[in-house]
Amino acid sequence: MPRYLPIGSIPTLLSNLKQGGGNSTAYQLNRWQLDNCKITDSPLQGAAVLSYRWRGRSRNENIQDFKRWLSDCGSVGYGVHSLNDGPRPVDWSLADGHGLQIEVAAWLLWLYTNRAAEYAWVDQMCVPQDADEEEKMGHIKDSPAIYTAGHVYLMIAPVVDDATGTIMSKRDSEAIVQQYNSEMNSYHGASFLSRSAIKALLVNHSYMRRVWTIQEAVAANQLSVWPLKGEGSVNSYQGISVMDWPEFNAWNSHPALDALYLKFEDQAVNGYYEGKYTNMIRVLREHPSDGIAYLAMISKDLMWITMDRSGLVNDIKKASDPRAKAFVVLNNHQIQSARSFLAEDRVLALIPLIDYPGWKQATQGVPARHLVQASVAWAYSMVESGNSWKWSIRVYNSPSCTARGLDLLEPRRNLKDSKAMHGATPNYSVEIPPAGGTLHLSAPPSHPDSVINSFLQTNWGSRFSPGSSRDLRVELAVVTPHPGQPKYWGSGPWTTIRNKLGTDEVFRLSIQWGLEPWRNQSLGLDAENAAVVVVSGGGLRNPAMIIMGIPKGSSRPTTGQVMTVVDVQSDLLSSLKSGLMEISRGEISSPITAVSQGFVTPSQ
Repeated sequence: MPRYLPIGSIPTLLSNLKQGGGNSTAYQLNRWQLDNCKITDSPLQGAAVLSYRWRGRSRNENIQDFKRWLSDCGSVGYGVHSLNDGPRPVDWSLADGHGLQIEVAAWLLWLYTNRAAEYAWVDQMCVPQDADEEEKMGHIKDSPAIYTAGHVYLMIAPVVDDATGTIMSKRDSEAIVQQYNSEMNSYHGASFLSRSAIKALLVNHSYMRRVWTIQEAVAANQLSVWPLKGEGSVNSYQGISVMDWPEFNAWNSHPALDALYLKFEDQAVNGYYEGKYTNMIRVLREHPSDGIAYLAMISKDLMWITMDRSGLVNDIKKASDPRAKAFVVLNNHQIQSARSFLAEDRVLALIPLIDYPGWKQATQGVPARHLVQASVAWAYSMVESGNSWKWSIRVYNSPSCTARGLDLLEPRRNLKDSKAMHGATPNYSVEIPPAGGTLHLSAPPSHPDSVINSFLQTNWGSRFSPGSSRDLRVELAVVTPHPGQPKYWGSGPWTTIRNKLGTDEVFRLSIQWGLEPWRNQSLGLDAENAAVVVVSGGGLRNPAMIIMGIPKGSSRPTTGQVMTVVDVQSDLLSSLKSGLMEISRGEISSPITAVSQGFVTPSQ
């Protein structure tokens, strides 16, 4: 049952929070929400619904600096909303003195003073964070309908330097960018490049990296951007006056960027992807020899993230039927590599968009911990029921998830150990013979969680009963160039596979972006080569291409870790094999063992 904040009570609610002290986050708790929210049987039409990136509030953020930041944004070309009093006067200082992030508090006060709606929905104030997982999943299932019924406000937040606890100002941004005048002048000119860099350091890009915002934008029937102005689309706040394509192309082509993308453990880069700019700002101020690469990354992202995100949103909206939508949300090149607070968000935020009533019905009674994989299985059955696709990602394993066993090749997204119901068997291994042999796959042991095991046995017993198996013909086994190599952007060997399948660039980008994190040197895997095994039969509707990471320096690999499995339509099998032979660096003539560390699943 959805919960909403009465906007007429916002000053009182914020005042009470302020009395609780600067760290007060009582609004996240069930008791506070029951006392202060309106609880409804169904989503409210026309309620103000917030789409934003949740973050912690820094110690020195305040409403005056937020207003100054908004004015700075207006001075560099962004359209901005006014934070002056509307028809109903308000005390703007109520945005300070508690733990609610400054932009959310300011938005609630703006709604109040402008009488913009009667009720508001903010996830951290309307979904109890102290609830158990089953209750939280119930709220998650309500969220698409909440966004469809409401007036969605897409929130663009300021950049905050947590080291000082302050919001970035135009003066701060200019001072950082001016340090790089020499590098910019030797490249394309400081006067040409600095404009976009200054703007990029004012606006936090992380909204566009959060997966839930895709659901929110697709589900929305009415969308506004706030506090930067825009109406009707995800990237509507970012007109061509903010950044021209020549500026983007210059930054995106900067030669220092390639090396930066390989810094998988870099705190500044990883923090930036998660919306935390502190280490990025520190690096830029220290001005290291490759500092210009960090500035280039931020600057080109000003346009790239929003344009790409808007394209994905439109692809989902324009898909002709649920089967077409299922293909988009399972395979679009942004999704596997998307950054979000929780890895499983990449599934739970997107799959309901395929067919919301159908998804709710299909997952009714599913245990909360299995909801991710049950959703993938339902969505993949939608894809397989169609015949307009040429390829589809059946299995994707994140390098940060230790569940990489093949099991019976159930469709899955293993993004986090706690949600990896498939492939989790500890110390798993299965021998894959050379071309012409038979790959024998066995069902995994019974799941130790009795609730999940009962569900699997009841709903998919034939696939999870002891003794279940698949026998697949090995069509081809070769070593190829690693698909995740960034040096192949726009070209490279896997373009050959794309062309052989007669498909579009989404195929190459989906494989490449998804597998690029597997090139992290700390994994001990070869960053230049991968093993590819093509199998068919065994009850699979279509042939499957198993792509494995292989040990570093192994010219004749004997082991591999499954990174992804891609299905290809049956009539394209010969084309796939032909393309792989063209880019092959050698056939695998002896068995290769797929191994997985796995993990011990909690019993309850």
